[in-house]
Amino acid sequence: MEKKVEVLHFNCEVCKNHCSLTVEAEGGQVFNVTGNGCLRGLAYAQSHLPEGKER
Repeated sequence: MEKKVEVLHFNCEVCKNHCSLTVEAEGGQVFNVTGNGCLRGLAYAQSHLPEGKER
């Protein structure tokens, strides 16, 4: 079964910067995050995949 790459967009709410994140995920696993100003944005993206997605 071939997994599809999904591109998702989030506004990070962890700090006052509210970075606009572009998240690439495949099979419910985040493999690339851009737009984050700090590592907290990466963690935010990993924990906020839409419901029903594998983790």
